Amino acid sequence: MDISVPPVYQKVGIEKIYLYVPPLYLELKELADVRGVPREKYLEGLGGIRMAVLHPLEDPVTMAASAAYRLISSGAVSPDDIGMLVVGTESGVDESKPISAWIHRFLGLPPSVRVFDVKHACYSGTAALRVAHDWVLSPASRGRKALVVTTDIAYYEIHSPGEPTQGAGALALLVSRNPDLFELDFNHEAIFTEEVNDFWRPQYSLTAFVDGHYS
Repeated sequence: MDISVPPVYQKVGIEKIYLYVPPLYLELKELADVRGVPREKYLEGLGGIRMAVLHPLEDPVTMAASAAYRLISSGAVSPDDIGMLVVGTESGVDESKPISAWIHRFLGLPPSVRVFDVKHACYSGTAALRVAHDWVLSPASRGRKALVVTTDIAYYEIHSPGEPTQGAGALALLVSRNPDLFELDFNHEAIFTEEVNDFWRPQYSLTAFVDGHYS
């Protein structure tokens, strides 16, 4: 007979969200006019209004730092209360050094904070959030909170179908117990993995390749 005590249910989720989007942008209606396509295709078909354009002095690191700094400077959390920093991205700036190491330095976080990056097109942010959730729930967190930062730049070939979907931005998420915004529930989820060439960007290319049939 199983006499083990069932675990006590605890709420874990997102406490705060802060966003950073570059101040430069291109109106999609203007891009549609230049490309000779109906404006409705971009504005209604894609559901977009403007395309964020990266400033020459910005990159995935600066965007991530801006989003995370807004969270820290808001007073929503003390740096000493953060025990894990995970960055989700598909736009790395170094083959070895993670973006999270730079963010750790810029924010002045304690040296005891775990830091690492998760790289996976379209899924890295969700994967980082999933890891943060499990860590906050585990005894390893010792009551501390996790900071998840997603940051990306999307480049596509000019005149390609993906051109109007380009953009850039970063998001900082504070993950904790008894969250203010909403609770995460990973008890009911479906998982399916299969390798296909739906979206990829080799090291030699500045723009991504997309096979719409698979994607």
